[in-house]
Amino acid sequence: MFLSIITPTFNSEKYIKRHIDSLNTQKKNFEQIIIDNISEDKTLEIIEKTANYRFTIISEKDNGIYYAMNKGILKATGDYLLFLNSDDWIPEKTIELVAKEIKNNPNNDIYYGNSSYYKNNKKIFTQKSDIKNIFKTNSVSHQTMYYSKKVFIDKKFDTFYSVAADYDLSIKLVKNKYNFFYINKILSNNSIGGYSSNLLKSFDDFFEIQKKNNGLIGYVNTIIEYNFKLLSILFKKIYARISG
Repeated sequence: MFLSIITPTFNSEKYIKRHIDSLNTQKKNFEQIIIDNISEDKTLEIIEKTANYRFTIISEKDNGIYYAMNKGILKATGDYLLFLNSDDWIPEKTIELVAKEIKNNPNNDIYYGNSSYYKNNKKIFTQKSDIKNIFKTNSVSHQTMYYSKKVFIDKKFDTFYSVAADYDLSIKLVKNKYNFFYINKILSNNSIGGYSSNLLKSFDDFFEIQKKNNGLIGYVNTIIEYNFKLLSILFKKIYARISG
């Protein structure tokens, strides 16, 4: 099996069909492992009726998206792993393209590319990824990253971070000299407005990761990253203390 796609789900009926449809168009050299946090809507029904490829559903209570991803790692049988959120989708022939790049450029640990970001079905911007900038900002979307399964022999997502454990992992992999290979193509279409868009959680995770890896420079990087949102973050933190 070339690829295992790991997808956490929870009440995803509004967008799961678009996600599944994008996988239906791919070459069938992959499996999907769906880690469902006991959805109460039609998410699982839509998957079972729509998916025309090999998939496994594990539906049980968990403690968040990165717990689900770590659970999926243990179940994966593919040589490579892709973590694709339930509200995101991939362009046609993406898996075929990545498989070809891996064949032509072997001996790398992680293959990654660019992402387009959408809000209400409208494309807002495209991110041109660059792993060289990872210490300053989250410069690579995990939805574009095809990890060799060997990466996860001694690595997992750190569940201390509720929305940025993928960013933390990327920095760890760079620091540990894993080999990254850049594919200059759009490899994922990502929805703006999911769990990771929670401003306070995003800020707290980013700040902690920056402090851990960059010391005082991490404070500067955080200010640059959130410069137009700092006032909003301050008000939210004050309100949370007052109301909590």
